Amino acid sequence: MVNSLKKLFWFFSKDVDLNYDKDKHLIIHQILALGGADDVRMLFRERDEEEIRKEFLKPAKGLYHPAVLELFQYLLNVRLKDKSQYIKDIYGKLASGNIRR
Repeated sequence: MVNSLKKLFWFFSKDVDLNYDKDKHLIIHQILALGGADDVRMLFRERDEEEIRKEFLKPAKGLYHPAVLELFQYLLNVRLKDKSQYIKDIYGKLASGNIRR
């Protein structure tokens, strides 16, 4: 794995080496949800957009900020039926209805 991406996988010990073919679901979602612009560009440069789209459509529970999720739906030209599986719930289900906008 590229050293610049290791920051996205802080939850693994330093000696764990991810294998893209085995761990692509985790790698793609971590980069899309938490990576910077350079990380995302690298992903799209090195991997096929259809492969990224296919993995994106498999939910990664509670990983995405709503705006980031919308961005990648747009870029990958997909509409998710149930966004709740992807969205971070940092305020809790009860609090979300109490926020004034």
